[in-house]
Order: sequence, then C-alpha cells, then structure tokens
Amino acid sequence: MELRQLDALISALRTSFQAHADERNAEGMEAYMKNRFVFFGIKAQARKDLASAWTQSIPKDISPKERKVLVKRLFQEEQREFHYTAIDWMNKWKKESFEPSDSSLLQQLIITHSWWDSVDAIASNYLGKYIQRFPEQGADLVEEWRQSDNMWLRRSCLIYQLKYGNNTDFTLLMDLINQFKSDKEFFIQKAIGWSLRQYSKFQPEAVRDFLQDSDLKGLARKEAEKYL
Repeated sequence: MELRQLDALISALRTSFQAHADERNAEGMEAYMKNRFVFFGIKAQARKDLASAWTQSIPKDISPKERKVLVKRLFQEEQREFHYTAIDWMNKWKKESFEPSDSSLLQQLIITHSWWDSVDAIASNYLGKYIQRFPEQGADLVEEWRQSDNMWLRRSCLIYQLKYGNNTDFTLLMDLINQFKSDKEFFIQKAIGWSLRQYSKFQPEAVRDFLQDSDLKGLARKEAEKYL
C-alpha cells in the first residue's frame, strides 16, 4: 500500500468523525479525561459504528507491516477517537497474524498518549493474546517492563492476564504484586487489586490465602477483596 493510500484512509476517517462531531460532548469528554486529550465529541457507540464502517474500507490484502503503520498513523492524530479506533481494530486481529516483533508496537502504543483508557484496552487484549501466542518473547517482555521507569508498562505487567481466567500464571502475578506492593502510584495499586479481584472469580481460595499472608493495604486490598 502506498503512502498516499494510507493518507487517504486517515483522511476518510477524519471526514467521517468531523461530520459527527459534537462540541458540547467534546467538552465533557475532555473534562472527564482531565483535559489530557482533544475529542471530536462522538459518543462510544456512534464512534464504534463509524470506525467499523471505516475498517471495511481497508484493503483486504493489507500486509502486517502496513497494518502496523496505519495503527501508528492513527496514534499520531490529535483527537482521542483516532486512538480508540486504532486500539479497537488492532484488538480484533487474529492471533495467527501476530508476529514476535509486535512487542515493539505494543510498547510504543502503551507509552504514547498514555492514560488508563488506552493502556488497559491494549494490555488486557492485544498484549494478553500476544504473550499467549509467544510465551518466550512474552516472558522476556514482562521481565523487561517490570523494571521500567514507565508506570504504564509496569501496570501492563499486572493486568495483561485479566482475561486468562484459570490459565492465569498466579505464581508470576504474586511475584509481580510483591514487587510493586510498596509503589504508592494510584494506578499500580488499583491494578494490583484489579488483578486479584479478577482471579478471585476463578480461584477465590488462592486469593484469600495470598491476602492472608501478604501485607497489602488500602486500595489494593479493598479492590482484591471485592468478590470474596
């Protein structure tokens, strides 16, 4: 796919979003996101419908490399709706199309325009599926990210298993939690509690035992005990 074709795709999506922009909605959305991002002001379902129609226009023979370029281009746009579109589209890709080198794309997206809405959607979907697809590369990635200065990469280590259910590597999760439990960052404490709460739906006794033996406090413990 030529560069001009990629530009045309982005332009077509922009035109569609602009036609449905709502300044009043945008103000509310921007305030909710603490004015970190600019919005067209398109509500979630309408935006998903527009994005779904747009993805149908993407050539069926687009290569894995071109798909990644298109995702990166969407993330270069200012409005948050472009970022959501990229994430939603990417999360629908079949695991069979994943490549080991996708780890660099995942890291780039997680640390770009970072906030809980984008990071959580990527980590609990694409990242989780990527690590299942490539467990050796995934293990190296988690080992690297857990030592990162970037809080969002560390948070991703805690939540990428959210949809694993009984297949959760609880030994690894406990190790990560013990590493991060003294971190005072709200989003880390929230992720600790969230990961334990989710696993408690499948293995409540294991979570109870862990909490009994741990010194988790505050938000993390409150979230973890929600379903126990």
